[in-house]
Amino acid sequence: MLSGSLRRALAAAVVVVSGTAAVTVTPTAAVADTVNRVVLRDDFSGDSGAAPDAGRWDTDGDRRSSPWLDGDGHLLLGSALRTRKTFGQASGRAEARILVNREDGARRPLGVLGADGRAPDGQVEVLGSDRADGDDFHTYAVDWTPATLTWSLDGREVLRLTLEKDSRPYSFVLIPASGGGYRSSGMVVDAITVTARTTTPTASRSAPAWRAFTAYRTGDLVSQRNVVYRVREPHTSLPGWDPNLVPALFLKV
Repeated sequence: MLSGSLRRALAAAVVVVSGTAAVTVTPTAAVADTVNRVVLRDDFSGDSGAAPDAGRWDTDGDRRSSPWLDGDGHLLLGSALRTRKTFGQASGRAEARILVNREDGARRPLGVLGADGRAPDGQVEVLGSDRADGDDFHTYAVDWTPATLTWSLDGREVLRLTLEKDSRPYSFVLIPASGGGYRSSGMVVDAITVTARTTTPTASRSAPAWRAFTAYRTGDLVSQRNVVYRVREPHTSLPGWDPNLVPALFLKV
């Protein structure tokens, strides 16, 4: 049964019973998927003594202590190492399993650099303790949005930075420092993964011509005069309910 508002909308439609030429063109509508996708991953597999993948990493100009692989799936480094790729997506997450002696400072082992190559400015909010021992690996992560950066340690949110401005695109930097600078204390990294919320087009869907006396479901695509519409509400069409006349039932896409 149609609602009162829908009845009023349909009452305003011009009823056309005959004289309308059949629509033979079948346009298509592009369909897009928005999902979390892995945009960078490195498990540091490789021969002992080999350098990390130069396509993924930049030593940030510091050659004092070159990073190397241990041959068992770990990266060993004594100076900062940043991702070569940058990430401009509206939201995402960088996560790394790291062994480092760290009393505090969750954002130091896994740092964030903005488009200008500097750490973003903003208001810091401490959410919990970020102390971690150096006897085992811990999972450091940072989630970003246009307005915030939020660090977590082993699944617990520990620090949030409310940004003064959107600093994207971001790069991420592994920092084996025990203090506020880049002083080396050594770091072992098991793996790093960066995922981002991305929208990608998928195969187009054909939109059959709208027809009277047809049962439509919410989300169905129909076409009329080379324009594609999406059905708003389930209904059985009647003459005169064609999409351009009944916006209560059809959304132009």
